[in-house]
Amino acid sequence: MPTNGTSSRREVRQGAVEENLSDSDDAKYDDEDYHAPWGPILIVLAVELCERLTYYTLAGSQKTYLNKQLGFSPSSAAAMNSVFSMLCYMWCLPGGLLADSFGRYKVIVCLASIYALGTVVVAISVHADLQIPLKGLFLFGALGLIPLGTGGIKPNICNFGADQIGDETPARKETQKKFFSFFYLSINVGVLFAFGYFANLTTHGQPPYIPLEEGYFAAYIVAAASMIIAVMTFVGGTGLFTISPGGGIDGFLTMVKTVGHSVTSGGGWRAYVCALGWSLMPLFFLVTFVAALQSDPAEAAVVSGNSTITNVTLPAAVAVHSEVPNRFEEACLTNRELSDEFRPWDTGLGSAVSFDEFVATATDSMNGASFEGVTGLATQPRRLHGGGGGGGKVGQLLTQIAFVLGSISCICLVIAHRNNKWMKPLPKKEATTFTIEEVREGFATVPLIIVINICFNMGYNAMNNAMPGQACQMNTLLFGSQLNGAFFNLGDALAIIVFTPIFESIMYPFFGMLKGSEVRLGQKLIAGMLITALANCISAVLEIKRRHSPLMCWEAVSECAPNGIHMRNISAFWMFVPFALIGAGEILVNPCMYYFAYTAAPARVRSLVQAFNLFMQGAVSNAFTAIVMKVAFPNDLDTGNLEYYYFINVVCLLVGIILYFYLTKCGSNAEDIKEEVRDEELDPTEHEYGPHRHEEMQEMSGSSTSDSE
Repeated sequence: MPTNGTSSRREVRQGAVEENLSDSDDAKYDDEDYHAPWGPILIVLAVELCERLTYYTLAGSQKTYLNKQLGFSPSSAAAMNSVFSMLCYMWCLPGGLLADSFGRYKVIVCLASIYALGTVVVAISVHADLQIPLKGLFLFGALGLIPLGTGGIKPNICNFGADQIGDETPARKETQKKFFSFFYLSINVGVLFAFGYFANLTTHGQPPYIPLEEGYFAAYIVAAASMIIAVMTFVGGTGLFTISPGGGIDGFLTMVKTVGHSVTSGGGWRAYVCALGWSLMPLFFLVTFVAALQSDPAEAAVVSGNSTITNVTLPAAVAVHSEVPNRFEEACLTNRELSDEFRPWDTGLGSAVSFDEFVATATDSMNGASFEGVTGLATQPRRLHGGGGGGGKVGQLLTQIAFVLGSISCICLVIAHRNNKWMKPLPKKEATTFTIEEVREGFATVPLIIVINICFNMGYNAMNNAMPGQACQMNTLLFGSQLNGAFFNLGDALAIIVFTPIFESIMYPFFGMLKGSEVRLGQKLIAGMLITALANCISAVLEIKRRHSPLMCWEAVSECAPNGIHMRNISAFWMFVPFALIGAGEILVNPCMYYFAYTAAPARVRSLVQAFNLFMQGAVSNAFTAIVMKVAFPNDLDTGNLEYYYFINVVCLLVGIILYFYLTKCGSNAEDIKEEVRDEELDPTEHEYGPHRHEEMQEMSGSSTSDSE
């Protein structure tokens, strides 16, 4: 016999079913007549493309600019570039809050204008004649204005585009899904232009049209123009937009007050766990920020001690070592093919010379100065992009503290918010129009945002550090010239650009036809994580094969590997396979998380939830990756086991899939997520009704039949 509570819930659900049935004809006609508002959508996509082109042109080149042009040590330059990225994601949170309070359109226009101003400031300050005098202006623009502007655009422009479509009918919801996919495609078109051309323009120029010394100025002027065009295009499209006013700050304040009230009013242990999790999050970010600012003192000392021998030019094929990197390179040096005779070098010798003769001549040209620290020599411990430490002991300690704080915070938030029934409504005198149901819905998005973003991005981040470093020690030769390992990142961007239309127009409809229903968000998320796990497995296999391939002692040392390291005789173009697979995984995961953060969040805090999604995606996941790299990323790829790092990523992705099922299918988890999102999107098994709900639906059906009889 059902309880009164069960009976009440059944009546509510039956009423909802009847209401949906009564509205179905209207929805059907609306779907048939519906046409997507492509005018405002295309404007939003163009704005995002321009903004991402600007962002990645700066992010992809300013580390080198800080080091080579402004004189910062390599580790200081890397740290400041990390701070730039972190600030951009940090400002997403206040940017989202402002948009929910005052309206997305106003915030986008205001902060995008600040962004454009920042790019102009940066472009002026990198002119060849002004770089040192305007050093402070560059830092103000790069670390102040641009991150602030990014925080206003990034969490709001995608939501603003979705607002143009609406979610009142199934047709509109499907259009929203496609919009988020093409929104992600537009991001990667910007990435392709930035990394494919403009980042290279900064360091090489475009002779004879753009001299080498003006490369940064030319690239950054284009980036500034791109951002100005984005702002003008957005403002120019105002008449086409559906502009919603802000809902005030009540939503955010009510959510904060509800947590505090639940802690003091019998919310139980979950309330305390929730409060601990949210309290540790800003502390985690602060410690991570300070850790990123730490420089490596040893590296700085080496840089400052090299000035007396900077005019010496060593041939790329010769690795003169005061310390041989490893036993494999030692074998290269003792190989008579390499050490007995060389081609003429740019040393003025004019004929083939022996290795010893070259060293003697080069030493004389330096007036007896030591080779230690010269570019091209391996005198320091090997350090790959993002791996193996940095920041000295203080930086490493702070990074470890940040990892502990972040882990505790994320675990607490997942445990506390997998079910939010413990949250107590505010007293009447403090209550607002933002209801307790909306508070619970907002917090219910947190566990999935944390789990999916951390687990997926652990595997995704391999593309930004391990895979380019691995490619650098493979055969990168193309038409006699070496490619940088970062070049293969283009495989990811190209895969997204090529596969997004294929997925949307062919793959999703095909699989939907096979199973008799549309492909669900949960199914895409799981498929994306499995594909990314496969990419990491392939990278691990390629690394094992690379390590067992012979060193290319007859070729120049790698131009992008650690100093004095030769390539191995296996084509780096194999790396396009895992890069492309990660791109396919991104299509299935990141746009879906944008859609989930938009759809599952209450309307008045949508930008804030989207900002939290981006913060977890860009800042928190990178902090966890940094720790895993310190543990599992070898300083020497030839003698270490990089594949272990990839296997850890695979485990993280598989754990993420298990946790996804736990958070969406077990017990009372995810009950507070909007019902249509939970049952129609998150459930990958398509068994949206559990045993009790199935029984209730049968009883409802039987009741309806008997009434009709």
